[in-house]
Amino acid sequence: MVAAEAGLQDDLISTARRRFDEAYVADEDNRAAALDDLEFIVGEQWPESVKTAREAANRPVLTINRMPQFLRQVTGDIRKTNPAIDVIAADSAAGKGMAEMVGGLIRQIEFQSDATSIYEQTTELAASCGIGNWRILSRYENSQSFDQELYIKRIPSPFSVYWDPNARDQSRMDAGYCFITEWMEVEDFKREYPNKTVVSVDTPDIGDAQRWAQSDKVQIAEYYWKTTKTVRIGRTHEGQVVEGVREDNEAFMAEVRDADVDVVMWAKVSGAEVLEGPIELKGRFIPVVAVTGEEISVGERIVRNSVIRYAKDSQRMYNYWQSANTEIIALQPKAPYKVTPKQIAGLETFWNEANDSNRPYLPYNVDPDAPPPMRETPPVPSGAMLSAIALAADDMKATTGIYDASLGERTNETSGVAIRQRQIEADISTSIYVDNLSKSIAQCGRVLLDLIPHYYDTNRVLRIIGKDGKEDMVEVNGVQSDGEYVMPVNDLTIGRYDVRVTTGPSYSTQRQEASESMLAFIQAVPQAGAVLMDLVAKNMDWPGADQVAERLEKMLPPEMQPEPEEITPELAQQMQQAQTQQAQQAQIAQQAQDVELRKAAAEAAEAEADAVKAQAEADKAQMELDAIRAQYRGAAIAPPAQWGQPPTI
Repeated sequence: MVAAEAGLQDDLISTARRRFDEAYVADEDNRAAALDDLEFIVGEQWPESVKTAREAANRPVLTINRMPQFLRQVTGDIRKTNPAIDVIAADSAAGKGMAEMVGGLIRQIEFQSDATSIYEQTTELAASCGIGNWRILSRYENSQSFDQELYIKRIPSPFSVYWDPNARDQSRMDAGYCFITEWMEVEDFKREYPNKTVVSVDTPDIGDAQRWAQSDKVQIAEYYWKTTKTVRIGRTHEGQVVEGVREDNEAFMAEVRDADVDVVMWAKVSGAEVLEGPIELKGRFIPVVAVTGEEISVGERIVRNSVIRYAKDSQRMYNYWQSANTEIIALQPKAPYKVTPKQIAGLETFWNEANDSNRPYLPYNVDPDAPPPMRETPPVPSGAMLSAIALAADDMKATTGIYDASLGERTNETSGVAIRQRQIEADISTSIYVDNLSKSIAQCGRVLLDLIPHYYDTNRVLRIIGKDGKEDMVEVNGVQSDGEYVMPVNDLTIGRYDVRVTTGPSYSTQRQEASESMLAFIQAVPQAGAVLMDLVAKNMDWPGADQVAERLEKMLPPEMQPEPEEITPELAQQMQQAQTQQAQQAQIAQQAQDVELRKAAAEAAEAEADAVKAQAEADKAQMELDAIRAQYRGAAIAPPAQWGQPPTI
């Protein structure tokens, strides 16, 4: 048994070393370029040989570092877009309300992890050197708790993470393995792992041992890798898929089958042996997320770029020409005087201080053979150098795609449309960093969704945060009974969810924009002010706005009053009085309506009676006419014309 376990350990460390070598070699050029980018950003912009030679000759070596300005533009765009995780239901067991609650839990995890800063700092690394990383970990809620929680942690150095070279997704969600490395002092390693081998640069059978050891340090690595295992899954009659179905439960399933599922393993290794693990982790994703810059496939290799990669030569030219221009103008001595020895004889004290003091005059001796002392023409800036400086500055903007309008400088564009168009061009040229961050945040959301059912699987009360930043406390994984059935309450282990990332202004900015839009609407439709002013005040961003909104809300008509969250005795009495008053008003209105109805009915009856009377009189007249006509039917003379017939002639 011990021998078998030792064999597994040997296979694991052998595979880990081989994979680490593959990742190291595949990314070696990118890592060297990334290190040069970071050193360049902090001001190491002169070749060391050139810098040493100029300093030895007492010549200026100026560094006018404009690179951070371009980086701030990229990270500033990220702060404006505010990528946020939205959770959506992915099956019938995950309702909209549960999706909103899970989204609130993820926002709480982000809040307690200060995830906004982690996202920004990681993307700044991607813009600075091409890649940055963060990870998702678990911990106990406090020292006295058995409940665990998830949190997001930044990985400060981009050089401590080695990815599977076959991974192509910007977030590295498709990676088969990953290493997070750390260098330890040899003495610290011996103290923490007293029974383990200390790797040195001469340790045999490790290949390139310098990747695992230095003269006084050793490297250890957290090694994540994916594998598969076969599990029994079942589908319930309600359509739910259950994993790990036992044989005695198969009869309760609609159908069952074997399935291969992804499993994530973890171990801590040195170059020589396994230090901790291996253990199987919860979840299906490697809990590490990358944010990358622009990546270009060149044959079988990937070339990763930063914002400033192609602007470095322009920055070097800018530094050189600024140094040369400064040398010509500022470091030259003041223009000397042209004098003869006779003119300054005995006056050397005055003339030796001519460049160090502001004397109102300089005495001299008259020399009949020479004109009065005169200065040489002072040095003038070189037009060619000034043009070269301007061209170098323009080249930096052209290679980064970020122009004056985006940098806050005055431009030759005069209209707001033209300035905005130039800003849009800059946003488009650097949009890949915002897009890649959004994809990485989406992957972070997937990892959290995958892990939440495993770490938040007990009945407890959690704090969640709404999209508007308001906090709420909810019970999860509870049950309730109606006497016959037991039903789950906010069960986080049921249902499937998915994520999407939304971008846009922050909630406070949206509030400000909403209040401005509502005020403009009220100006156009003044009568709307009576029912909108509480919403305007609620969206204002000044102290006391909420109290003003509450007071204005109480002035709304009763039918527009919101439902109270908590009914106090005083509020119940007020509501009873309001209901009584409304009932009285409704009764009065009903009585008035009844009176109007009776009055209308009486008028209708009277009109109907008049109509009957008129009809009776008309019928009587017709009968009399018919009788008269009957009397004259046999007569020789015709009836009168007024009887309705023309006279006979």
